[in-house]
Amino acid sequence: MTNFSHRNTAVITLVTVALLFTPESASAQSSAEKTTTTWLDLGMRFPEGFPTNEISLFEGLNKARGTWTFEAETAPGDDDKRISLNGSLQVGGKPAAGMFPMWQMSWGWPADQPQSAINGIVIAAFRPDGFDLMFTRIGPVQLPADKNVRPKVLPTLFAGNWNPTTRTLTWTQKEPPTRSGKPADTDPSTPKQSFEMIVAADGRISVRNSKHMPPGQLLTATALVRTAEAPQQSSSLVGKHSFATVKEIEDQRIQPWLPPQATEIDLFSERNGHFARYKINEKDFTAFMNQLWETGGKDSAHKRESMSGEGEPVSRDAMDKRFKTLGWKPLENAVTWFSPSKGSGAMTTYYYDRKAGIAYHDRGYW
Repeated sequence: MTNFSHRNTAVITLVTVALLFTPESASAQSSAEKTTTTWLDLGMRFPEGFPTNEISLFEGLNKARGTWTFEAETAPGDDDKRISLNGSLQVGGKPAAGMFPMWQMSWGWPADQPQSAINGIVIAAFRPDGFDLMFTRIGPVQLPADKNVRPKVLPTLFAGNWNPTTRTLTWTQKEPPTRSGKPADTDPSTPKQSFEMIVAADGRISVRNSKHMPPGQLLTATALVRTAEAPQQSSSLVGKHSFATVKEIEDQRIQPWLPPQATEIDLFSERNGHFARYKINEKDFTAFMNQLWETGGKDSAHKRESMSGEGEPVSRDAMDKRFKTLGWKPLENAVTWFSPSKGSGAMTTYYYDRKAGIAYHDRGYW
């Protein structure tokens, strides 16, 4: 199984630089793309009406994760000759975890034992009206390299725009900010680097129409054959899921907060927490809540008797506001219950309707 060693050296540097890079203004978003996939399917929850333009991009990058063979041409040097090469492309990332969705990629060559690589990271920074797309490139760098030593090659930053119709990411060079946060003074006559990255629906990535690239950078590149899937992630769930019983759920961020007798379970899990809806009778639900406090009450940041609102009815409006984006209808006779809490305030809030025998809950991980 591939270990994604090409890009380990540069990941910390790439993330640090990319997070400092904020475009001066967001590029105009094209009309929402018609798609059967939703943000919830990708493990992201946004207000109603949030643009769906980048859903197809995120899907494509997710499917790209793994190892591919590729063929490419690099920009000529002093001899004015393009260099053709074959190598190994590695794509990784966990877009529904962390501060921003991000994907790492490393174009390494030669294919069998890469000695050089161009590393990059795609970051999607949230905005109220969509995303700012950013790409940070470092390379070519020589391999193998000490993962604890930052590459001497300076990063190049790009701002991106996604066209879902052509499945094309157009990247244009952007100067990094200075310590004051303002863009650096540059010669306006210096042409900006740019290129197009095609992200196919099956995850195949290619590069074309590169302009003003320095020697050694990719002019064209095409992923050919997938040779390995991405390493298996942990049992952590992301997005929407349904389970018949609790025993089917391995995610330890979720399983302990479900009554063992719960059935017909619907879940939505995101980077900061999860939501659950399930059937459970009153006797089992009450016993489960008491057990939570018996085992975790001593370490709770709040005493059970001080949890304001426990045992009180919840209005339909309050429940609708909390669960509307998930498509879950409010319970008619819900009452609030709370789990033990952390010092950060993280806990599980339960909404139980004894007449319906249905519980909803939401939990934060912070």
